[in-house]
Amino acid sequence: IDDSAECTASCKDERSMCCLCGDGHVVYSRTGSCKKCNGGTDRSVDAPAKCQARSSGFIDDSAECTASCKDERSMCCLCGDGHVVYSRTGSCKKCNGGTDRSVDAPAKCQARSSGFIDDSAECTASCRMQRSTCCQCGDGEMVYSRTGSCK
Repeated sequence: IDDSAECTASCKDERSMCCLCGDGHVVYSRTGSCKKCNGGTDRSVDAPAKCQARSSGFIDDSAECTASCKDERSMCCLCGDGHVVYSRTGSCKKCNGGTDRSVDAPAKCQARSSGFIDDSAECTASCRMQRSTCCQCGDGEMVYSRTGSCK
């Protein structure tokens, strides 16, 4: 890298970030500055572990990290113990006993969406309401409900 500011920042304890720019684009920022956002930054979230400049598994590939930033999804996680948790990064690491299944979190809880509410408690509640299940109708018929609403 021929960028002393970039190198100096990587020596500090700064976090690499995925930046949602004001114009809707998502970019990877090794230094966390989000300076590639020409129209300003709406918000930023930690880049995936492999894209953290200070991590031992750092891949040092801006194109791949930008793609990872765009692909990373916030998830609703069904933990092995039956609890449902919201995972902003999609890692489901709050499930201490492992994860049985995960599904995309609602749009308002997607960290990289322009309508992101940034409220973990509300997103966890939304995830719990979104749980898919089999429902028994009044006439005895069994149907699958992706959202768990049984409507």
